[in-house]
Amino acid sequence: MTKLFHKFSGNEKGATIVEYALILPVFLVLMLGSMEIGRILMVYSALEGAVTESTRISITGNIPDGYATTEDYIKDYIKHSLENFGIDAGVNISMKVYDSFSDIGSAEPFTDENADLICNNGEFYTDVNANGAWDEDMGASGSGGEENIMVMEIDVALPYMMHGVIEAFSHEENINLSTSTAVRNEPYGGMSWEPSDTVRACN
Repeated sequence: MTKLFHKFSGNEKGATIVEYALILPVFLVLMLGSMEIGRILMVYSALEGAVTESTRISITGNIPDGYATTEDYIKDYIKHSLENFGIDAGVNISMKVYDSFSDIGSAEPFTDENADLICNNGEFYTDVNANGAWDEDMGASGSGGEENIMVMEIDVALPYMMHGVIEAFSHEENINLSTSTAVRNEPYGGMSWEPSDTVRACN
């Protein structure tokens, strides 16, 4: 038995195949992972570029013919840019307009009689965005007009290239990419959005 063991202990035939079997899965994971990360970075870069270019044009008020509003143009430009990467769904674009940068993310002013930081129980508030309800963010929907502040947020649900493999570990089909920007429209001579000064009572 000992002689038999020594006979085969020095036999290295097939060792290379075993080594490949151990190394190949690791190599494939690293390679495919690098491709996935590269694709994500490429799409995010394209998203940032589309946002920059569309807002650069929109703040001047000189949008191309065929668009009813600046908002329509921006959304179409961004979605078309992402379609070049095979992304035709899962794109959410929202825009809000403010009177000044200091208003971004601020609640509509109200008289907080019970100091609970919420407008309720008949407390009075200024309906800045004129939507008939008190909001924790006073921004109005849309891209605004000349010299208004526009805040845009974009969320993209990007499907994983190797979703079958990734789902086995994380149960996620997509990676969420998001970006935002805040710009002041130039004084291009058009109409301007004006905050409402209507006072209402909260429920």
